[in-house]
Amino acid sequence: MKSVSSINRRLLLQRAAALASVSVASATLAACEWPTSSRPVFKSYPFTLGIASGDPVGDGFVIWTRLAPDPFDRASVAEESIPIIWEIASDADMKLVVQKGTAIARRGLGHSVHVEVRGLPSGRPYWYRFRIAGGDASPIGRAWTAPEIGSALQRLRFAFASCQHYEQGYFTPYAMMVKDAPDLILHLGDYIYESSWGEQVRRHDGAEPKTLEEYRNRHALYKTDMHLQSAHAQCPWLVTWDDHEVDNDYQGLESEDWQDAAAFVKRRAAAYQAYYEHMPVRHIAFPRENGMQLYQRSTFGDLLEVSMIDNRQYRSPAACRNPERGGGSVVTADCKELFDDARSMLGKDQERWLTGGFRRSKAKWNVIGNGEMFSRLRQKTDEGKEGWWTDDWNGFPNARERVVAAMAKSKLSNPVILTGDIHSFWINDVKENFNDPNSNTVATELVGTSITSAGVPYEQFAAMLPDNPHIKFFESRKRGYMLCEVGVQSLAAELKVVDDVRDPKTKGSTLAKFAIEAGKPGAVKA
Repeated sequence: MKSVSSINRRLLLQRAAALASVSVASATLAACEWPTSSRPVFKSYPFTLGIASGDPVGDGFVIWTRLAPDPFDRASVAEESIPIIWEIASDADMKLVVQKGTAIARRGLGHSVHVEVRGLPSGRPYWYRFRIAGGDASPIGRAWTAPEIGSALQRLRFAFASCQHYEQGYFTPYAMMVKDAPDLILHLGDYIYESSWGEQVRRHDGAEPKTLEEYRNRHALYKTDMHLQSAHAQCPWLVTWDDHEVDNDYQGLESEDWQDAAAFVKRRAAAYQAYYEHMPVRHIAFPRENGMQLYQRSTFGDLLEVSMIDNRQYRSPAACRNPERGGGSVVTADCKELFDDARSMLGKDQERWLTGGFRRSKAKWNVIGNGEMFSRLRQKTDEGKEGWWTDDWNGFPNARERVVAAMAKSKLSNPVILTGDIHSFWINDVKENFNDPNSNTVATELVGTSITSAGVPYEQFAAMLPDNPHIKFFESRKRGYMLCEVGVQSLAAELKVVDDVRDPKTKGSTLAKFAIEAGKPGAVKA
């Protein structure tokens, strides 16, 4: 397989304005597949939240949808369980169906379905849809099977995004992303926001969610955005979360605002289930009493290995937490807890899984999909002391050093860390010794700005740059995403932005371009 990007990209999407015609056109499909008396009857189109695919492997991928005629009214689906027909085709017109089956949409999972398609030839595109027997059909999405592990792959294009606050803008960066035609999209967290803040151009569906129904409604609201639906239909996604999928700055089993522990455990479980119900993830991620396994590794030929990590669920509590104010804060070296070797960002099992993968990887490029800033960011407290922000990797310096040491010891090939969370672009050299800016650069960190969420104060953070020479670029005033093209000899990164996310007709552009040469960690401006 020469290049995933060279595959025929003709993708037939039925957009919101055409949903009615889709419904009418599909009414004649396979009317005899289900007894008339048992066919579900919906008062309106049931695929209002679109479709999605994810986690491509050598012989398949995951496809997802959720039945929601009225996304905010569970009574709009009366049945306890409903069979949904799924189809995989080798052509965009869905005429050459190569696999089909029936999945059951159950009330207990919000009438969502996750189909793990397997047994397909590797390294080629497929198209998929869902339909109700004798009734409505979903839009058509495009997925693909990964090239076999170890097989020659010369190029793959992916985009990564994070931080999409519904109230603070329209998801127009996704419209621009679809035009870029990535093979893969990585979402690095804050897919929804539980809280309201900042300038609002549209409104959330209600107060801050605490229950399963409330988190379902919040996810459903975000999924109604047609630009987001189009991006999901464009290609497979790999996903991880950050904090706002549950509660701002939560740490493991502790809430931001010191919510009662038992109550927060229930709230987190509700948020995790709602996340599962709305994402194209495998059944291995099914939420259980003790959590939900989201971290995973994907390999694409001999070119690229992607490790998606979970920075929230297993982490130790923040160092030196303020009993009066929860969440992240800036602490100094006087906080001895900060440097405790027992503290972990990933938890022991996930950290062992990640660093063990470094030793085994044979890919030319190794990407880590990461929620929060990894590189050291030196900043000063109000008293002029050196400070560490406790809610990202700076709050876990010893754990970060262990990961970097494992990269160096394993001689991991071309490590690149992709980061979200901080609502700004950063291009960072990851140093072998974070206390010595002249130490070897062992990896590159690419930090993408937010889809819509307001950026961090530009002047405040720009003033930190002289104390952080490993930071090669910073910009927080623009919203967008990053587009990367991985080749055998280099990884090219484009910083893509829109003019104004408050304008639903905004235009986009490329802010800057950087390149990483194979064998030479650290990005240079292209």
